[in-house]
Amino acid sequence: MIVKNILDDSVISALKNGQLTVAKTDTIYGILAAANSEKAVERLYEVKRRPLDKPVIILVANIDETPNLTPSIKHEYQEISKNRPTTIITKVSPNFLPHLPRNGGTLAFRVVPESPLAELIRTVGLLVAPSANPSGEKPAKNVTEAINYFHELVSIYVDSGETADVQPSQIVRINEGGEIEFLRR
Repeated sequence: MIVKNILDDSVISALKNGQLTVAKTDTIYGILAAANSEKAVERLYEVKRRPLDKPVIILVANIDETPNLTPSIKHEYQEISKNRPTTIITKVSPNFLPHLPRNGGTLAFRVVPESPLAELIRTVGLLVAPSANPSGEKPAKNVTEAINYFHELVSIYVDSGETADVQPSQIVRINEGGEIEFLRR
């Protein structure tokens, strides 16, 4: 099914019921799944043909949904992400979304700007959102390309037009000294 609005009842229902959705994120088209649904995350890895040892990004609507960040790190993240989407990698408890693959005990988070996507996250919960393409292929630039990749394996496609030449998010991590370190600018 193709819809035009990321807040369509069918999108919310699909995500709440462990199904996958393709939608434009704050950077590119992503394949979305409810982060708290082990079944949905397993399905996402299967559909993308993504190796299970390769973590996925978690989209959050508010910096406070990212665990283990000090107030100063939160402030610094908000400053560096003002002009460009920024992914932050931080250590998390083994009990935090334990079904998600980790890299050295860390997970990657990105706070999305205030938008319908942020409202969707507040409605359905945290979302995992790797790029909308099978592993090894180029990310879909529009819904047609995503449909050609995934066909009926994805329940809902949200058509938000073409993605322009979007710059990927910058990536930072919290280093052993508890400071932000840039991995990609």
